[in-house]
Amino acid sequence: MAVTQKQSISQLTEIKTFDLAHFPGIGQKTKEKLLSYYGSEESALHAIKNGFIGCAPGFTFKQALRFSQTYFELKEGVSLSDVIKTPDLLEIFQQIKQIIAQYTQTEYSKQKLHYFIPLPSTKIHLIQERHQYFDRAIQFFNRFGAQLEAAGFSKSLQKLNILKQIESFSKIKTRICLTDSKQILQELQEKEFNSLIDMELIKLDENQDISGLFNQYSRNFNVVVYIGRNSRNIPNLPNILTFNPNQIDEASLIPERIINFFSFNKDLIQNMIKIVVMLKNTKETKLLQDFLSKIDLQTLKQIKENASVLNSNGDIRENVDATLDCYYQVYKNFDSIVSEAEGRINQEIQREIGDRSIEIQGKQILNLFRNDVTSESLRSYIPAEVDDLISEIIQNNIEFLRKELFLSSESEDYFTQLIPEFLEYPFHFEDSAILLLEKIVTARYFTHRFNIMNKIAIELEQTHHYLLELHQTLLEFEFFYAIGRFAKDYELSIPNLITDGAGLGGKNMVNLHLQQEFLSQVKSSNKNEINHPVTPVPISYIIGDSQLCSSFNSIQTSSLDSKPLYANLALLTGSNSGGKTMCLLTFAQAILLAQMGFPSIGSFIYTPFDEIYFFKKSSGQISAGAFETTLLQFVSMAQSSARKLIFADELEAITEPTAAAKVLASIFTLILSNANNFGIFVTHLGELILSEL
Repeated sequence: MAVTQKQSISQLTEIKTFDLAHFPGIGQKTKEKLLSYYGSEESALHAIKNGFIGCAPGFTFKQALRFSQTYFELKEGVSLSDVIKTPDLLEIFQQIKQIIAQYTQTEYSKQKLHYFIPLPSTKIHLIQERHQYFDRAIQFFNRFGAQLEAAGFSKSLQKLNILKQIESFSKIKTRICLTDSKQILQELQEKEFNSLIDMELIKLDENQDISGLFNQYSRNFNVVVYIGRNSRNIPNLPNILTFNPNQIDEASLIPERIINFFSFNKDLIQNMIKIVVMLKNTKETKLLQDFLSKIDLQTLKQIKENASVLNSNGDIRENVDATLDCYYQVYKNFDSIVSEAEGRINQEIQREIGDRSIEIQGKQILNLFRNDVTSESLRSYIPAEVDDLISEIIQNNIEFLRKELFLSSESEDYFTQLIPEFLEYPFHFEDSAILLLEKIVTARYFTHRFNIMNKIAIELEQTHHYLLELHQTLLEFEFFYAIGRFAKDYELSIPNLITDGAGLGGKNMVNLHLQQEFLSQVKSSNKNEINHPVTPVPISYIIGDSQLCSSFNSIQTSSLDSKPLYANLALLTGSNSGGKTMCLLTFAQAILLAQMGFPSIGSFIYTPFDEIYFFKKSSGQISAGAFETTLLQFVSMAQSSARKLIFADELEAITEPTAAAKVLASIFTLILSNANNFGIFVTHLGELILSEL
């Protein structure tokens, strides 16, 4: 029998105030992130307290819940080992959480379960707050659960798991930010924008060729952003944009990042809206007051509209902006458009000139046999009308190409450069001019795309924090809903916590494991795998002082006891396999659930205990050293002033029966000497023990 416990959480001293600098697990870098996001230490601590920092960039909900639990333990001065005093009881506690976890749909709720620990009597106000909260969960599920489940509500809640945070973002090498202010550059670097796009400090003075400088940047980058107060000196080039230094943020300079977040979470957003609509359709306000107050349908509509223009790859959908679609097609198909233009020119030249007869004089023929004849001199024999025809074909197709590329007549100079100095057949455009045109159409597409993304990102950024908070709210609701489902299936109710008595009792109580097996059998019977599920038999039992028993005077006891037991200590006897251990486990489950603030088994009444012990039946006699340790532990716990509850299953197994009866009688005498001690002991030595008392 294990009688000692290694505490998984160290004892904590209750404190009322603390700061981020001394908060466990928060270093300087984490502190700076929180302050940057929340603006103040007070707001950051409030977010930590409520488990909301999962909304902040770089934090997971698992981290948020861990920090929230640490905050709670520091603030309230309680830890898991304060109430749960033995490994055997800790095992029961873990089993309870495993059962509840089966009703949770998200990883968030599974992690949040760890936040709930049994609380001592000094935290009655917190227990009562939780009871009130989960009472609403029970009422809500009882009223609307069947309706919602028929509509696939739990499946929608399960999809809340898929929030995709943009943790890594590749540097955009085709965009550059220029400024002539060291202060602006420093501010941008402090925001770490330089890790996402290139940045350079430039000089703008009267003696510098500013136009030439920006032309160079314009040729080397798709999008050039100037941030400064000398925008009047910046040349008007298609892919050069000027920004006000007072309005610079990530959404303005790197709109792709916030757009990626909304784009990659489009399905989640649609699912969240679906959940909200289903909740709104219940028309329930009182039971959902903790959640509906945080739902803004107008903002949700705005988010939906803004996200609807995005595809799942982090880009703008087709048919959102006709100009962008046009520019994209030109950018994507540039090589084929140019190749087709060259093909048309060569086809027309062949068609118009291939069948022509050209006269040439004898003297010209003799000249062709000269050793110094060149390809250029040969061209001099081409009649002027043929040369004009070729030039006309080329010019017509270049004009057609300009229109295909949707470039204005102002770009005519670029097209003039397409014609090589010396014409050859087959005809090919000048390579350098093609590269320049490709740069123009590429920069045009990405600049127009950047401008549209910029506008979308600024609007999305305004709703980004709300979306994260709404996701957090719906995750909280999922946990709320899970407890309601759990309570419904296991026939749980909010326990009756009293402060004017001491003890615990319940009626119609079914052990969680028995109910779990029953539910499994019901499920199997629905699949025709078994015929008749075995219904568990509920028990009723109470132990406590007269005040507690009076508060529960309507209890209908089972055959285990014909009337309420006005006592601090009960000896539970009976034949083997008669249900004694199950009774003990059921009460342990009930008191743990109750002091966690959860709904409990059957109709349960109790006063919170500061310490709870559970000792499983030993598999055999223990060593002399362990026997001595057991006795010392019982002496210590019996004499402490804390209100405690002790469950023990056949403690006599630690030694031979006669000696065990004497030992147990002595232990019981110690326990009964302290009015704060309560216990239920399963034993086969009832008569022997009573004879020793």
